[in-house]
Amino acid sequence: MFPASFTAIDFETASRRPDSACQLGLVKVVQGSIVEQCCWLIRPIPFHFHPSNIRIHGITPDQVKHEPEFSQIWDEIMGKIGDSCLVAHNASFDMRVLIATLRTQKLAIPEFQYTCTRAIAKKTWPHQRRFGLKPLSNWLGIRFQHHDALEDAMACAKLLIAAGIDQESESLSDLEQKLRLKRGHAGSWGMKGPITQKTKSQRNRGSTKTKNSFPFIKPSDLPGITSSKKKSEPVESWHDPFHSKSQNLQRLMIRIEFIRPLVDKKIYIEGKLKLEVSEIRQLVLAAGAILQDEINNSTQFIIQDQPSPYPFSTGQPSLNQSDRQVLSSDRLVELLQSCANS
Repeated sequence: MFPASFTAIDFETASRRPDSACQLGLVKVVQGSIVEQCCWLIRPIPFHFHPSNIRIHGITPDQVKHEPEFSQIWDEIMGKIGDSCLVAHNASFDMRVLIATLRTQKLAIPEFQYTCTRAIAKKTWPHQRRFGLKPLSNWLGIRFQHHDALEDAMACAKLLIAAGIDQESESLSDLEQKLRLKRGHAGSWGMKGPITQKTKSQRNRGSTKTKNSFPFIKPSDLPGITSSKKKSEPVESWHDPFHSKSQNLQRLMIRIEFIRPLVDKKIYIEGKLKLEVSEIRQLVLAAGAILQDEINNSTQFIIQDQPSPYPFSTGQPSLNQSDRQVLSSDRLVELLQSCANS
């Protein structure tokens, strides 16, 4: 028995936009028992579905066109969450969706505590090779339909209960203490994910002149990627010969998820890039940007490594480009890394 109390959630999105929630699953656990489970279909704003997202979760525009917008069900959702800790698998994704959706619909963003079952699983069962929700659930004997929000939330709740039982913990706080995992926090200022707490000896060893690789910085404290602020020396060089660019991108992605230096910036990716386009897309989304399918007057940044034969491939040179910046993929990474290490 693991007598913990928490609320497990899972979002499905209509597109790559973090504010495009189209389904939310919620499972309430009190003293180790599942007491409530809810699921909402949501009409996203803007009302746009990307085919790749539909292929993942199977939710179509027709299924949600008459469903409520997130703002219409938010009070009900908050009533069920109360002051409990939120739990999700790959929690940074779900918290990013929640905060972005609240922002887009101009709703007040409350303060949340949250934790991540992926991080908990890695510390509880380090011998496992894969830590996705599906492989972990299969290993634990949890059967569910992946990419259905309620099914995923239920699997997440059961996974956390299994970890608590494994560690013989008396509460969620007790489990986090045993795993030396500090709870994450989120609010109108952004989010700071769960992190590993160092032991006393580790703190003493690292107290000389070690710089914190995961600084806590409010978005309002950041000058933005166009700042003239002097760059600090990166903790890990982008050209580190001992790590691949893909590995460095993943590390950078983790850092910028906490500080979101590109929050709400409108970005368009043009043509082929020196780096993998899919990785650059993930990078700018993690930084809080909104990816655009085409250039319009709201576009603020264009990521482009090779000049197009026509102005931004739009055929519309009349577009106002005075406030628009063109960055190479390498330059984008350098600027984001500077923000992450500042």
